[in-house]
Amino acid sequence: MKIFPIFDSILLPLAPTIAGTIADYLQLMTKTVDGHRSQNCDNVVPELSSNLAWWQFDRSIRLVPTSQYQYVSTIAHRLAAKSSLTPLQICENLQSPLVSAIVEPDYCMQLCCWYNDSGYIYFQIAPRSIGLWLNHIHGLPLIELAKHRSLSSATMAVYAHARCCSVLRLADTEKLVRVAANWQISIDRQSDIDECSYLDRCTAEFTSIFEHSAEHRSIHVLMEVLDTISSHHLQVVCSRQLGWSEARAIEPLGIGSNLAGKIRDPNWHKLTLDLAQSWLDFYRHCRIFGDVQRQNPRLAIARCLLTAIVRRYLQVLLENYLGVTALVEL
Repeated sequence: MKIFPIFDSILLPLAPTIAGTIADYLQLMTKTVDGHRSQNCDNVVPELSSNLAWWQFDRSIRLVPTSQYQYVSTIAHRLAAKSSLTPLQICENLQSPLVSAIVEPDYCMQLCCWYNDSGYIYFQIAPRSIGLWLNHIHGLPLIELAKHRSLSSATMAVYAHARCCSVLRLADTEKLVRVAANWQISIDRQSDIDECSYLDRCTAEFTSIFEHSAEHRSIHVLMEVLDTISSHHLQVVCSRQLGWSEARAIEPLGIGSNLAGKIRDPNWHKLTLDLAQSWLDFYRHCRIFGDVQRQNPRLAIARCLLTAIVRRYLQVLLENYLGVTALVEL
C-alpha cells in the first residue's frame, strides 16, 4: 500500500468534537477539487455548499479502532461516484487551504493527513492535542438534549457512574484534586505539585504520558460518544429546518436522503455500555492512588480528569438517552 502525504502537520482551532473539526477541514479541502473544469464542465466534481454542517459528512468519517488517535474518510469515493475521476485522482487534487487560527497555538488541534492508493484519507491527531481536547470537553457547556427513554437495562453503566463519583470523592479527600458540586475538578494552586501540572496549563502533557491500552480505549470511546451525540443532535435540528428540496440538493453525495424523513437513532444502549466498560477496565488496570499518587502526581491527576469526563458523559447518556437516573452512590 502506497502512502501519499497531503500536507505536513497543521493546526486547527479546537472544537467540541474531533470528527467535526476534521469534517469542517475536509469541506474546505474539497472546494479545491476542480476535476478537469477547464476541459469538460460535465466532469467537474460537485462542490459542497458552504452552509453544509459537519454532520453531513458523518457517513464519510469514522474513528479507526487502533491504539493511535486516527480517523479515516471516504469522501473521495463519494465525490468520485459523481464524477469521471477516481478516488485517487480526487485525493491528488485535494489541496490544503490555509487555516488562520483565531486562538493561540496552544489551544489548537494538531494533526497530520495522508491518503493511500485506494483513495482513503487518514487523519492522525497528536497526543498533545487529545490532552487539550479532554480539557476542553471537561468544561464544555452541554447542548440542550431531548430526553429519550429506553427499556434496556443499564445496570453496569449506573454502577460505573457511581464508582466514578466514589473515585472523585476520594481524590478530593486525598487533596489530589478539588471536586466541585457539578463534579468538575480543579487543582489547588497552592499545592506542592509543581506549576506545570496545573490542569489549565499542562493538560496536554497528561495524554502524552498515558501509555496503557485501557487509557487509550476510554479516550477512544469518549471520542465516539461526543461525535455521535453532536451528529445526532444536529441531524434532528436540521431535519426540522430543511425542506425536502434542500435535502435533495445534497442527496447526490449520499448525505441528504434521510433529512426529510425519520432520523435513525444510534444504539445509545451499546454506546453507554461501551463507555462504562471502558472506564471499568481502565480503573481495574490503572491506579490513581497510593504509589502512583506519591510518585507520579501528574499521572494521578490526569486519570482523575479522565474519570471526571467519563462520569459526565455517562450521566448524559443515562439520563438523556436511556431515561435512567445516574446514581452518585449505590
